[in-house]
Order: sequence, then structure tokens, then C-alpha cells
Amino acid sequence: MSLFVPVVAAAQDGGSRAGAGAFDRYADQLERGEVVITTHADALRDLERLRSEIPAGDARRELRYRYMYCILGIHNDPSAGKAYAEQGLLDARRIGYADAEVNFHFCRGANQEALTTARDALPDYNAGIEIARREENNRLVADGLTWRGSVQSLLGEHALALVDFLDAEKFYDSTGEQVESEQNLFNIAIAYRRLGERKEAREYLDRLMKYGIQRKDLPQQMAAHMQLGFLDVESETAALSSARSHFTEALRIGELIDSAATQASAHLGLAQVDNLGGNYTGALAELARAEASLKISGDRSNGDMIALQEGMAHAGLGEHEQAIGDFDRSEAFLRKSGNLRYYADLLQQRSRSYEALGKTVLALADLKEMIKVHEALDRKARSFTTTLMSYQFDTARREQENRRLAADRQLQSAQLASLERVRRWQWAAIVLGGLLIVLLLWQARRQVRAARRLHRMAMTDPLTGIANRRRIEDLGQPMLDEAIERDESMAVVVLDVDHFKQINDACGHQAGDLVLTRIVEACRDALREEDRIGRIGGEEFVVLLPRADRQVARDVAERLRRRVQALDLGDILPGRQVSISLGVATREHGERDLDRLIQRADRALYRAKASGRNRVEEAGEGCDERETARVEPGHSALAP
Repeated sequence: MSLFVPVVAAAQDGGSRAGAGAFDRYADQLERGEVVITTHADALRDLERLRSEIPAGDARRELRYRYMYCILGIHNDPSAGKAYAEQGLLDARRIGYADAEVNFHFCRGANQEALTTARDALPDYNAGIEIARREENNRLVADGLTWRGSVQSLLGEHALALVDFLDAEKFYDSTGEQVESEQNLFNIAIAYRRLGERKEAREYLDRLMKYGIQRKDLPQQMAAHMQLGFLDVESETAALSSARSHFTEALRIGELIDSAATQASAHLGLAQVDNLGGNYTGALAELARAEASLKISGDRSNGDMIALQEGMAHAGLGEHEQAIGDFDRSEAFLRKSGNLRYYADLLQQRSRSYEALGKTVLALADLKEMIKVHEALDRKARSFTTTLMSYQFDTARREQENRRLAADRQLQSAQLASLERVRRWQWAAIVLGGLLIVLLLWQARRQVRAARRLHRMAMTDPLTGIANRRRIEDLGQPMLDEAIERDESMAVVVLDVDHFKQINDACGHQAGDLVLTRIVEACRDALREEDRIGRIGGEEFVVLLPRADRQVARDVAERLRRRVQALDLGDILPGRQVSISLGVATREHGERDLDRLIQRADRALYRAKASGRNRVEEAGEGCDERETARVEPGHSALAP
């Protein structure tokens, strides 16, 4: 995968669809989650559309595209993602674009999680939050809180995670981010699950599942299935059948949307179910599948859980030496990540294997260590309670302060209203003067709009709605100048409707006008996005083809000819078909005059008509006397 995706500058003329407004609207929709992305192919398709909207030379919007590509587009390659984010951070700091810097911090943190451990991502998430707070961007603060909260939850700091998620929810609500607020409910549900508040967790997850089904959001459904599966595994009665059903459905969706990381997590969940159900061989098979999926995704963050589950499976099969090796590998991961809950489980399982091998001293050491870990977990649980109570107290205090500020604002409003009544007569004169100014501005605006309307009319062919001769001149010469400056190719096509006079004579001018309109519609559909077509005579048209070499120009012309020939005009010309003849000329080295380029295409058009019509002819190179000998009347260049 290439780390840096090239950004293609959009065309500059008024007909280009690229522009700041179009880019910003679609980028906002993607960032707010209003565009449902199901597969990685969907993400790349949406990102490609966004890339095509970047205005030429707009460094800030290019960076905005790049940080969205960093988060959505880089797939199964965390090393590449981290390098991409680091380059983005440098570029964002260079031009002083704080929002991009924040998002590149988040992207680097997410890839760092996959490369090593979740704890290693915290510096990036904290840095992003700090910059977002400094910029007073509540939406980005909320995003950062959800990133950081997810890590804290994985590390067992569930109360701190819940505080982050609840604060993020308030920020999302204050900024009207409905979709992101809904997605944050998933984070809150996980925190409640890890705190042991299973009822609250299930309520949130059921709501998320409902939202995911309503919005046909497969990733959200998949995530809800995974968490409901873990919730069933961790319940006191261990609802293994229900857990297996959820993990199996998550696996199905993961395969459907081509998410290797999710497939790995689902296989890991199924391995837990098999271990708890005594199917140790099945558990090892599921863990092998999980490891295969993790290799595809490049995610190394689940090494601790895979090794732990492998140890439990080998212990269940009586292979205690192998189990201890698995537990030792898991311990290396868990000591680095600091996840005490899983570490306590590991110590208990390994002590049983030591005991089965007669290594009672080692078994006793693990049990003693497990007691210490449980004491630490108890202290954390008490700390959780203190943290949540402090959060609730601070929240209540802030709400009380907000009510006091609201009361102060209400009093100030009353005072201002009283002052307004006293001074109302002074404003009457100001209002009258303002009305006069508005009237003058309105009249001036009418004049400006009328002038613009007249300008558009002067540049547009009234029958077909495309550019007229003058507009083609205005577009074509600068286009040629730009091609010369950039040493790029450019071509012109001149086309003429075959036997058009016979159509007018046989069916009337009204039918002829309808035929021309249909031909223009067919031609516009066949052109590239940057191409421009204009009408320069009765049935004669010119097409400007920027960045088109000889072969491209020939292909475009042939496509125009075929489209027109395929037109069904039975409702206008019963029993008749319409065709066009076309001449193509490509810019020669040193050629600087648009009119000369069109003259060469016009002479090629004459040869096409002389050779039987309904064909494409290309202009030769240089000033061939045989080519310049004659120009058919009605096929002149742009000059009157």
C-alpha cells in the first residue's frame, strides 16, 4: 500500500464540479457518520469522491482529506498507517492547521494500539484532546475522549473511561452530533459491562442493535453482537449458546464487510465459548483462525488474550507443559498492557497447571500473586466508586452554576429590555434610515443580478443551453495557453450534423431544433467531465478537450459519433436516423492560436464529409497544402 495518496487538482473553470463548498459538505457528512460505510471498498469509494472535490492548491482541504484517509482508508497495515499519520502531523504543524493535527494524533494512536498495546496510544490521544481544548473545538474534544476512554476501559480503568464517555456524550449533544452521540452509546455500554453493570450494558447494546438495524449499519450491528457475546460469556450463568450465536453472527458480518480484525475478535470469542464449554480442541481451532486473521490485519494487540485462551485449552486437554508456555507468553503481554483483570485469570489458570505437574511451590507463588492482584482490583473498584461520585458531584455543581448563570442572563435581559423601551424613539430614526439604505441596496442588487443574467445570456446558446461562439472563445484560448505553459496536450473536435438541411426541409425547423437538442444531450453524456462543447453555427459544434492527446481525442470523437448514431429519434423523424461527421485536431508544438487549431479540425471535418460522412477524420501535422486547399462553406473556424 502506498503511504501517500496523490491529490489531483480540480479544473479551474466555472463548470467544474470541484469546489470548497462541495468538498466541505461531503467531508462533514463523512465525519459525522451520516454516510454509512459498510466495507473497506465503500470507504475507498467515498474517499475517492472526496478527493475529487479538493480545490486546486488548497493545502488545508488536502490535509483534511488526508487525515480522513488515514482513519478510514488505510486497511490492515498499522505500520503504514502510523507513518502516514506522522507525515500528516508534520504537514499540519507546518501550515498551522490545528484540526488536522488533532486528527493525525488520533490516527497515529489508533495504529499504535494495533502495533503494540493500547497504553502506548495514550500520549497521542491526550495530545489531540489538549489541542482541541485549546482551539475550543468541542466536537474534536469529544472524539478524543472516546478514543482515550476506549483505551482506559481496556486497561481496566473503567470509571475513568465512563467519565470520558459521559463527557463526550455531553459535547456531542451540545454540538448536535446525533450519529456520533448514538455511536458513543456503544462505548458507554462497554464501560458498564467491564464495571460489572450488566443490566445497564445490555440496555445500551440492545438500543444500539436497534439503531444499527434501522440504519442498515452492518459495522454497528457487528460491534453490538460482539459485545452482547462477551456479556453472555461473563454472566454468572455463562449463557454459552446465546454467546455463540452472537459471535457467529459477528463473524458472518465481519466476512461480509471484509474486516479481518473483527473476524479475529469473533474467532477469539468463539474460542472462549468452547473453552468454557469444555470443547478444547474446538477452542484451539478457533484460536488458529483468529491468529490467521490477525496476520492479515497486522493487529498485534490481542496477543495476550490468544495466548491466555490457548493456555486454557491446552490445560483442558491435559497438556500442562504447553499450557504453561502459553500462559508465560500471555503474561509478557499483560504485564506490558497492565490489564489486571485478565492477569488475575492467568495466574489462577497457571497455578492449576503447575499443581497438575506437581510444581506446588510455583503454584503457590501464582496464587499469592493472584491474591495481590485481586487486592489491587478491589482498591481500583473503590477508586471507581470515588471517581464516579466525584464526577456526579462535579456534574451537579456545574449544572447548579449553569442555572445561576442562566438566572443572571435572564436578569440582564430584563434590564436591557427596560433600557430598550426608554430608547426606542431613538431607534425609530435609525430604522427609517436603515430602511432607506436597504431599499438602495436592494435596487443595486437588482441591477447587478440583471447584469449577470444578461452576461449569461450573451454567453449561452438559447436553443441548446450550451456555450455559444463567444463563450467557446473565452474558454478555449486560456485553455490552450495553460496547455502550452504546462507542456500538456490539448485537442479540438469540430462536428457537423449530416444532411441537416434535408431534415429541416422535410420535417420543418421545429423538428430540426428538437434534433439538435437531442444531439447535444447525447454529446454531453459522452464527454469527459472537463470537456466543453459549444455551438458555433446552425448545426456546427466545437468541443474543447483539455489534456487530451491524439488517441484520447480520437476516442472521444468516436464515442460522440456512436452516441449520435444510436439516438432513437422515431418520435421526431419517423423512419430516419441522424449521424454526424467530425474533425479532430491536436495541438502541435509551437501552436498558440485557438483559431488555427479549430481551422485544422474544420478541414478534417470537411474531409470526413467528403469521404462519405458519419466518420471521424484527424488533422494532419503542419500546413499541408492539400489540406488547406479548400474549406466547405458553413464549416469555417470561429472567426466571423
